[in-house]
Amino acid sequence: MHVDISLLGGFAVVVDGRAVAAHAWPRRSAATLVKVLALRPGRQLPREQLVDLLWPDLLLEQAAPRLHKAAHYARAAVGVPSAVVLAGDVVSLLPDAEVTVDVERFDRAAGDPSSVEQAIDLYRGDLLPADLYEPWADAERERLRACYLELLRSAGRWADLVAAEPLDEEAHLRLVQHHVEGGNRSQALRQLEAMARTWRDELGAEPGPAARALHARAQAMPPVEPPPAVPGASATRVPRPATATVG
Repeated sequence: MHVDISLLGGFAVVVDGRAVAAHAWPRRSAATLVKVLALRPGRQLPREQLVDLLWPDLLLEQAAPRLHKAAHYARAAVGVPSAVVLAGDVVSLLPDAEVTVDVERFDRAAGDPSSVEQAIDLYRGDLLPADLYEPWADAERERLRACYLELLRSAGRWADLVAAEPLDEEAHLRLVQHHVEGGNRSQALRQLEAMARTWRDELGAEPGPAARALHARAQAMPPVEPPPAVPGASATRVPRPATATVG
């Protein structure tokens, strides 16, 4: 049995090619249990540590019934009796299955200089966007996002970096410089204006001296003129009629 678990850009579980529907998770705690375990090395955690993450205000004895219910509903959703196993003091996710987690694939590709583009493609969005206010996901989300932004920078994908992090000054300036060096005055000025608008809206400030210097260079560039018309050339070629035209 093979199970694919996606956490980047959203939560999804696919069991032997069958996607687990969203309505199959009647309890939020069941999906959360799977997410938390999928993020951990070996997909397992000590029971006490898991309870501290999911029910920090409860004692272990008080949280035990909730943990058992969450495990029951997770098994039902995935459709695998051994989806969540509570053995002794350890809780494991799918110990008997072949499991692929997209976060693990991303980390492996990101650590290989020859797989930078593959890693970028694997990052379909920030980690678990539906769980933005869950403390157990915060640190991992920030780590993965920082890694993704650094991959974009190392690959020189400045437009993607601006889209992912609009306040990245270097990415904006690299785009402007690219337009200036390519002789595209209008594109350079549009990028600078977009940068200035972002700085005003988000920081209440204007871009720094590097942006001002590039703005002066772009302003000094000649506007791109349309190619000159050839003297005597007709704007539209009219075919010569085969016979005399009457009327």
